[in-house]
Amino acid sequence: MIKGIGIQETAERLRNYSYLGCRSIKILSGWFLRLENYEYKYKLAYHLYETSEHVSWYYSRLGEMRGGNAHASIRPELSEICEAVLSAPSDGTFLAGYYGVFQRKLIEAMKEDLEKIDASGNANEARLFTRVLNDLKIQQAWFDSLGMEWENLGWITYLKNFMGYIGGIHGHEERGERPLSPIDTPFERPNRILFDERIQVGPLQSYEQRQALDINEAVIEQFKVFFNEFFAAALVASVLYDASDGSYPWAMLADFSRHFWDEARHSEFGCVRLRELGHEPDRVNPILFDQSQGLPILHRIAYLTTGLEAYFMPRKSKRWQEYSKSGDKRSLLFADQDWSDEINHVRYGKRWTEYLLEGDHRDLNDILDEVKAHLSKVRGEPVTDISAPF
Repeated sequence: MIKGIGIQETAERLRNYSYLGCRSIKILSGWFLRLENYEYKYKLAYHLYETSEHVSWYYSRLGEMRGGNAHASIRPELSEICEAVLSAPSDGTFLAGYYGVFQRKLIEAMKEDLEKIDASGNANEARLFTRVLNDLKIQQAWFDSLGMEWENLGWITYLKNFMGYIGGIHGHEERGERPLSPIDTPFERPNRILFDERIQVGPLQSYEQRQALDINEAVIEQFKVFFNEFFAAALVASVLYDASDGSYPWAMLADFSRHFWDEARHSEFGCVRLRELGHEPDRVNPILFDQSQGLPILHRIAYLTTGLEAYFMPRKSKRWQEYSKSGDKRSLLFADQDWSDEINHVRYGKRWTEYLLEGDHRDLNDILDEVKAHLSKVRGEPVTDISAPF
């Protein structure tokens, strides 16, 4: 058999993969909010950012190709399968459907493409697919380690049949009958972030209270605040989910995919360090996320990046200095990474609020005033500045 895939066919495959990657960002950001196991939430955040990187690679390659329009001729059936995967009725059915069926089929399709391409003539695709497959195999290994693939046999059968109905990832496989959906209710993005019984919702110590503690107690309370970065990750997840259906540039979604991953990592810093200090994470205070819901995408971005991030920023260098002075190198590592990431997030905010305000009669200060008006209404008292209770 002569190997090799021409430009037109290659572009078709890359368009399919890039579209499914974009829809996966919507799926993973929505389920990050809904999935109750917080360790699984971390995995979804990591996988979402990897998927974002993959999409950027696909778009970059398509941009180099003759006839490589990334958004041309996307099959409607791909949207249908993504909506089916998204609309899983429970945590277990989501994980089984997304990783056990959808992603597994994606891996199979990419492996088949790798077998068809010519190492020289399709060298770009050989390199690209190999890199993506490496990430997907690691994600798949995580899912396989959960041992839950066959716990939801009916849901798996439905999605497998749906994959058959659309002819597989590229639509080239023999098609079957359209399966009847076992559910009637489509997915709705939660306006709050859900957790299992291990995590209670409640207040954290204030910054002033933490400052009055001795160094050992202060470190514990500080990393409880790190764990609480779930609120920021959830806020960015809501932006990614809602923006995925709008006419927003890919560069914006890529930046906020990175921002989302960073915030989830910061929460994981808290989980890791608390356990090292002999404490199991047990509490979050998601009030800042809760109160952001109902704001437009622009306002949520401005609220987080130029409001809350700016509010917390003066604490970053001080905390870094405290850990450095006390010789707490482990805490220092996490504080160092956090400080650097947050500076980058402010850049994202400035870049995309300016973009979203192009041609608008308002400026950033007007948007922040509108955010304060929203918060005043939600809290039932005047809000004159953007701050946090922890």
